[in-house]
Amino acid sequence: MRFPTADRSGEVQGILERLADGPFAGLVVTHGRSNDMRNPLVRRIAQAAADSGIAALRMNFRYADERGRASKDLSREEGDLRGAVAFLRRELGPIPLFVAGKSMGARVCARASSDPDIAGMIALGYPLHPQFRPEVRNPPEWPLIRKPALFVQGDRDPFCDLARLHDELARLQASHDLVVIPSAGHTFEPRGTRRDTFLEIRGAVMDWIRVQVGRTESKSS
Repeated sequence: MRFPTADRSGEVQGILERLADGPFAGLVVTHGRSNDMRNPLVRRIAQAAADSGIAALRMNFRYADERGRASKDLSREEGDLRGAVAFLRRELGPIPLFVAGKSMGARVCARASSDPDIAGMIALGYPLHPQFRPEVRNPPEWPLIRKPALFVQGDRDPFCDLARLHDELARLQASHDLVVIPSAGHTFEPRGTRRDTFLEIRGAVMDWIRVQVGRTESKSS
C-alpha cells in the first residue's frame, strides 16, 4: 500500500494484513531507528494482530526507503504515522484504531497519540533515556501521551531503567499499563535463557487491545 503523509508532502509505503471477515479493530505498527517494516518483531506483531481479528498495517517511515536518517525531533515521522492512521481510517471505517511502535517508533506513537483517530498506543521497548544513562531525565515525548498506553518492556533494557520508568508512568494523565518481560533486553532478546519472548509480547498486546476495545464500545453504547 502507498498513501500520503498527514501534510501530503510525501508518500509512505506499508503492508496491510487484510482479513476475510470484518476486523473489530485496526493497528498501525512502526519500526525502530535502524530497521524497517521487515523487522521480525514488527512483522510478527502485525501477523498476530491479523490472526486475532485486527487489521494490521505495518509501515516504513520515509527515511527508511530514502536510505536516510530520522528527523531530529521525529516530527517528519509523526507525519508519516498520522498519514498511516488516516489511511487505515478510510479503509476500515469507524472502528477503534491503535498504534504500536518498536523503540524509536514508540516515541513517534507518543508524539502522534493526540490524533483523534487513535484510541491508544503500544510502546514496545520505549527508549526512555540514552543507553545506560538513566540519570538523563524528561523524555521529550512524554507530555504528548494523551491516550491509553501499554508499555511492554524487557527488564534488562539498557535504554529503559525500570525504576525510572515507574517514576515517569506516575506522571501520565492517561491510563496506562506496564508488562515486564523477564530476562529480556531492548529488542526482547532473551538473557540467560533460551525462549521465544514473542509469545509473552503477543499475549500482552492482544489482550490489552481487546480490553481497550471493550472500553471504547462501552463508552459509545
